[in-house]
Amino acid sequence: NLVACIELHTFSSLNKAFLAQYEGTMDQADQAIVYIDEQTFRHKKMEPFTSLDVQTAFKNSNLQFFNDATTLKLYLSNINFKNTNLLLMSSGNFGGIDLVKLARELNT
Repeated sequence: NLVACIELHTFSSLNKAFLAQYEGTMDQADQAIVYIDEQTFRHKKMEPFTSLDVQTAFKNSNLQFFNDATTLKLYLSNINFKNTNLLLMSSGNFGGIDLVKLARELNT
């Protein structure tokens, strides 16, 4: 199984017109997750996306959307990763989540 999580962080990725370029990119994941730090929108003075905006752009109604690092971490912590890989993709830092610590916690 593959749990794939992408953080949209760059200015172009946060542009609603560009968001449609991600259509179908998470379809091969068994569980698809998109994370956008709510603070990133505020910092860049942009209107935040809703979960529906993201699901519509990716054309994936099963996709999970998070805009809070604590909630994302909790969600990941509740997944059984036996025989499952976690793919984290970002040019950001997932809202400051300590990824080494998270990996240790998920591996126990």
